[in-house]
Amino acid sequence: MQVTTHTRIFFSCNIAGRLRRRRSSVELAMSIYPGDLLVQEHHKKLIKRNTISDFYAARNGSTPSLNEDKKSRQSFSFKKLMKTRSKESLTHLGDVLAKLKPSEFKDNHLAGYKLLHWSDLIACSDKQPPNGKLLDIPEKERKRREAVWELFKSELVYLIDHLMVIKHCFMEPLKKVQVEGFLMYAEPPDIFSNLDELCYVSYTFCKDFISALVKDMTFGNFGRTSVLIKAFQRFSSHSKDGAVFHSYCLNYSNALNYLEQLRKSDDFCEFEKWCEQDSRCNRLQLNDLLISPMQHCTKLPLLLNNVMKYTIDEDEKEQLAESLEKVEASLQQLEDKMKWVKNFERVQEIQRQLVWPSVTELDARVFIPEFLKSTLLKQPCERLLACPKRQLIHEGQLSMVESTKTSDVYLFLFDDILLITKMKKPNRKKQSVNDINHVKTTSTGQGDKACYIVHRQPIALDRFGLHDINAAEAAANGVKNAFVLVQFSRFQQIIGVYTLQAPNEMTKAIWVSQIKDAKAKYNEDNINHQNPIKDVKHEVAERATSMETASFKTSPTRKRSSSARPKLEHGKSLSMDAVYL
Repeated sequence: MQVTTHTRIFFSCNIAGRLRRRRSSVELAMSIYPGDLLVQEHHKKLIKRNTISDFYAARNGSTPSLNEDKKSRQSFSFKKLMKTRSKESLTHLGDVLAKLKPSEFKDNHLAGYKLLHWSDLIACSDKQPPNGKLLDIPEKERKRREAVWELFKSELVYLIDHLMVIKHCFMEPLKKVQVEGFLMYAEPPDIFSNLDELCYVSYTFCKDFISALVKDMTFGNFGRTSVLIKAFQRFSSHSKDGAVFHSYCLNYSNALNYLEQLRKSDDFCEFEKWCEQDSRCNRLQLNDLLISPMQHCTKLPLLLNNVMKYTIDEDEKEQLAESLEKVEASLQQLEDKMKWVKNFERVQEIQRQLVWPSVTELDARVFIPEFLKSTLLKQPCERLLACPKRQLIHEGQLSMVESTKTSDVYLFLFDDILLITKMKKPNRKKQSVNDINHVKTTSTGQGDKACYIVHRQPIALDRFGLHDINAAEAAANGVKNAFVLVQFSRFQQIIGVYTLQAPNEMTKAIWVSQIKDAKAKYNEDNINHQNPIKDVKHEVAERATSMETASFKTSPTRKRSSSARPKLEHGKSLSMDAVYL
């Protein structure tokens, strides 16, 4: 009975020390990044584990509200044992790292191919020519074999020198120190994303490819196209047509931002420095290694194209071209996703910086009843840019020529609207040391950025006309590098004229070109969107006309009544004038 009690006290003290280290950990506030919207979450977040003391408490039926008398009697002995135990346990991260056993890549057989050449495989095998000498092969065939071997070697080097280094020199040590209760605030999936999936895809491709090459080779053949195609088919299946790479690449910018937050902690900096001292890192830092999967996936089309370049048979060339097309299509999808993420980030940033004037600021003479003032205090269009499909086409600073003065404006050209804003720079006041430290520790950094006050209202791309001012008109009116936007309502009433001046002719030409292209594409998309409806209307109208023609022959009075009826057809408005409260 005495041994059991001592064991419980021992475990409780050990866990108490770990809990103290956890409570002293840094809490990081992470926001949602746009790349997360395109990636399915395949992992679970690391959470604080149940402790052994919780297990004993549950088994004994004890609760946090213990008997106060019992706690007072045991408090002294607990403190004494905890103090004694703290001297014996590993209290510093450096002690844990010093005793940490590094993990390694186990497949030495596969790693051995890194130092070999394709000719060494034939020379060391039992598939040599009868005379013991390698046959003379054409130069183009030799280059084709070199290209096939380069493709395999590139994947193998990427696996061993990059993926496995990230895994065994950084990710696995991080998980091990977290088992000891350190760096519990760091989330490995937020840093390394789906690294395990990348390792699995690359490892299986290398294993399948080299085993197929060795099995298929003879003294007259090596690296046939059929072997390469089969290996790439399995690679495509395991990588889910490149979706595994997409997940990693979309998380890359998130990982860099997350690392910047983690590096504010001295413990994590100490851990990262210890990891980078591993000889397998080859003096590369974590940031240098994390970008390697993105660089490698862009190399695959080049390597495949090099093999196809030296392939003679046309059928084999066609098969390689199909594989190359699939890889390039996957990369194009990734590029489109990256562009979407970049655009989404910028649009969200613009939305945070926009200031929408209230109705009283737009028109100081307007009268608002008291019961509506609270309702109309804010503009309902403050979340106008929240649509994830909205694309930012162009932005920049121009000058707006008015009757009495010329003011600086900042324009945002989207794929459906044009925003004219006036930029207001942040106040540059002296800051105390505490304020400066607070700014450095904030992750958003929005306080030191300018805000954009919306000038009047957004302009739909189909609700304004563009007039490019030529040199003669510019000289007559005393303006340079200018163009005019004429805004009109859905009723064709002119409601605004904006004369905008660029700093030089090139900037003006870019703006005019971008606006014209955006307007043309917007109108084309709307026409294509409305075409199916128009076709149906046209078909119904034709049927109605034919029925009317047939009825006119028997009923002349119907003709008079139908001709007297006015034809009311209004196209659907595409403007954004309507505001719903």
